[in-house]
Amino acid sequence: MKFQGIKTILAILLFGSVCSQAMAQSEEDIARKPVPKYRGLVNDFAGVLANEETAALEKSLRSYEDSTSTQIVVVTETSLNGRDQFDRSMDFARLWGVGQKDKNNGVVIYLAIEDRKLSIRTANATQGALTDGETGEIRRKIMQPLLKQGRYFEALDSGTRAVMLALAGEFKSNGKHNNSDAPGWVMIAVVLLIILVMSVFSSRGRNRGYGGMGPYFWGGGFGGGFGSGGSSGSGWGGMGGGGGFDGGGSDGGW
Repeated sequence: MKFQGIKTILAILLFGSVCSQAMAQSEEDIARKPVPKYRGLVNDFAGVLANEETAALEKSLRSYEDSTSTQIVVVTETSLNGRDQFDRSMDFARLWGVGQKDKNNGVVIYLAIEDRKLSIRTANATQGALTDGETGEIRRKIMQPLLKQGRYFEALDSGTRAVMLALAGEFKSNGKHNNSDAPGWVMIAVVLLIILVMSVFSSRGRNRGYGGMGPYFWGGGFGGGFGSGGSSGSGWGGMGGGGGFDGGGSDGGW
C-alpha cells in the first residue's frame, strides 16, 4: 500500500511537471510572435507612406548609414495585436539584428498606427550619444505633434533627422532643467528609488525574454546597455548582424 501511494504521488508530480512545461512553452510561443520579413531601412507595413515618401526616407537613411555605419530602421504596423509596445519594438530590433555586425550601432523607430504608439529603441553603441532622455524629447516634441495630425512622413522624417543630430552630439533640447541644489538626503532618496525601480523593471524584462529596464521610466526610459542582443533566428526574417538591444530608448503614445 505504501509503495502504491508513493507511485501515485510520483505520477501526480510528473503530470504536474508536464503540464507546467506545456504552459510555459505555450506562454513563450505567445510572447515570441514572428515579425514580417525585412524590406529595407523603411518598413511601412501599415501602408501610411506614399511610394515617393518611402523612397525619400530610405534614401536619407541609406546615405546616413553609408557615411556613419549606423543603421536607423523605421517600422510601421497597423496595430500591436495585443502585444506590449516595448516588447513589439524589441521584436524588430533584436530579431532583425538591426545595426552593423559586432558594432551594435542600431536605432529602431516603431509606430503602431491604430494603437497610436511610438517607440524609439537604441542599441549599446548608440545609447551614449542618443540618450534615453533625448529619445523621449524627440518623441514628445518633434514626432508626436505631427503624428496627431496624421502627418506620418513628416513625423518620421523629422524624427530620424533629430536622431541623426543627437548621434552627432548636435541635438539641442528645448527643455528647461532645474539646476537648483537639493538637500543631500533628497538626492540619496532619489538614487535609492531609481535603483529600486530599475531592479523591478529589470526583473520584468528578464521574465519576458528581454534584458534591460523594461518599457520606460519618466518618459525617457532607462535602458540596459552591456549585453549583446544577437541576430534573428531561423524563420524570424531579417537583416541579421547587429544587436545589443537591452531596452534603451523610450515609449509613448500620441
